[in-house]
Amino acid sequence: MLEEIVQLETKKANPSLEVFKLQFAVGEFDMVVYDPENVSCKIYEIKHSKEKSPFQYRHLINEDICKQTEFRFGKIMEKVVLYRGESCSEENDVQYKNVEDYLNCLLLYTIS
Repeated sequence: MLEEIVQLETKKANPSLEVFKLQFAVGEFDMVVYDPENVSCKIYEIKHSKEKSPFQYRHLINEDICKQTEFRFGKIMEKVVLYRGESCSEENDVQYKNVEDYLNCLLLYTIS
């Protein structure tokens, strides 16, 4: 349910962008935010956990599926794990962001 809420709110805040789940033969991205105008995207994993783990972002750093994604949707501009823990610095080019903070930022953009 959390994934659907994040996808819906992201789409509402960014109506010109495409927001969807992307599945592969092995693995998936919980959310892709595709900007067709700039031919670029951001990829996300959405987790219920408060803890960080390399297992959470294994698909985000998988070279094969990242290449497939870039071939279809342009350059990957950001790789993010949304989770219930604290937002923190990058780990293996992956950002950890608190999901509640992420949603609150979206709300600010839609109000202004």
